[in-house]
Amino acid sequence: MYFSFETIQTFVVGFIVVYVIHWIKKPRLSENEPPMVPYKIPIIGHTIDFVFNADTFFSKCRKHYGDTFNLYVFSQVITIAGSEASQEIFKASDSFSLNEAVKDILPLHHVLPRVNGFDGTQHMAKMIREEITGNLSLYTGRMQEQLVISINKEIGDCSDPKVITSGQKFFSKIIARPMANIIVGEEISKHEDVVNTFANIAKGLGIFLVLPPFLSFIHPKIHQQVVTLPIRFGWNPIRKDINTLKNYLRPVLEKRLKDKEILGDKYKPPLDIIEFYLNEPGYGAKVITDEYLSYICEVLAQLIFGSVHTTARHIAGALYDFAGRPELWDDIYEEQAKIDKECNGVLAIEHVDRMVKLDSFMRESIRTFGDVAGIIHRCMEDSYTFKNNTTIPKDRIVYIYLNDSYYNKVYGPEPRSFQPYYGLNNKIPATKIDKNYYAFGAGKHACPGRFLAINEIKICMHKLILNYHIKTESGKINEKRYVGPFVLPPSTGIVFEDRKK
Repeated sequence: MYFSFETIQTFVVGFIVVYVIHWIKKPRLSENEPPMVPYKIPIIGHTIDFVFNADTFFSKCRKHYGDTFNLYVFSQVITIAGSEASQEIFKASDSFSLNEAVKDILPLHHVLPRVNGFDGTQHMAKMIREEITGNLSLYTGRMQEQLVISINKEIGDCSDPKVITSGQKFFSKIIARPMANIIVGEEISKHEDVVNTFANIAKGLGIFLVLPPFLSFIHPKIHQQVVTLPIRFGWNPIRKDINTLKNYLRPVLEKRLKDKEILGDKYKPPLDIIEFYLNEPGYGAKVITDEYLSYICEVLAQLIFGSVHTTARHIAGALYDFAGRPELWDDIYEEQAKIDKECNGVLAIEHVDRMVKLDSFMRESIRTFGDVAGIIHRCMEDSYTFKNNTTIPKDRIVYIYLNDSYYNKVYGPEPRSFQPYYGLNNKIPATKIDKNYYAFGAGKHACPGRFLAINEIKICMHKLILNYHIKTESGKINEKRYVGPFVLPPSTGIVFEDRKK
């Protein structure tokens, strides 16, 4: 076979270019790091397995390389922390930062510049604990009322079976209504475009979560720069929604300030989040200016995204789990019918607490529908040494290997099987965090909104199960979808049919 000089020259140049790129992009490890899992393709490393085969791949790596190991993904080294190392990370809150890690994949500091993305989450957690969790019994009736309105509007009459196919997007619309009622109050949340705004904010900010960082093969920062380029030139995925909130908030906030001034101690503050912020040092105002409205709407956008996006995902997963398991239908329905009779159709917090079978089912759904790995952290110290004597350097991104906690021997010989009454039998509610259940994080940064989320999901499931026969369109358990190590609800159909009263 004959090769021309030009062909040989091109081959040599190409080889040199590939070699140089490989040398530049070759992972640099510091001393005593967790083991690097071998890979075959330079530059690409483990990216293909990470994106398309995370569950099986991580399981093999855990078996062969131990509790912590390194992968080379999108041209950067990441550390995967198993159940033992994960406990250390959650406890070492000064050594690791969730917020700094999230900025790489969810650059909200560009979208919400006044609050710098999620930098205000510590105060937000305080607000959720005091204002929402502390008043959960007062919010229960309002959540129920708003969820019933949503269900009637989005599902409605199903005397003829109706197929719903939009999964998480669909449930974002259902969850948006009660969250709007809690966050911006009863008066503002009556407007349909405000409810739509809550669903749109969850969707608009969620766009960043599904964009694979392919440009990170060149440099990790390039992906973030390119993704946020339209934002820095004026485009904002939620600008219209922010403006809608501002238009409705201004007259309400102005009236509240005026009423406070006139009524003094006789003023009765409404129970909602905007009233909390209006009185909170650093967040309140004596005059409602355009700048203040922009600022407070960015604060609310954080809260909306965290509450609507996550809750919709969990309720979608739970409904698919219920719809695909006919062996559970009668048992869980009977519990809901009994409670409905006891409360005469009007739930109070004590009735929600008595939904023990539904609560246990919810816990199992969240466990088995959870991400393979997630709750990413960035190492903030010059280096951090785990108890197993492996060390990672500053700025290293660490993924919590969630499946290593979800699927271990605590859950029996077949930990991947669906065990609907595990929580009930072991007296572990869906909100309780332990080393085998990191769905809501752990440590002092554990999600404070989990009590609201679980109650909201239980109320919604309670109403759906009472009113409809629910099954998957295929008649089988639908497979969950993966985006890398992250799980999405199926996109297949769920059939709703009215129960005969």
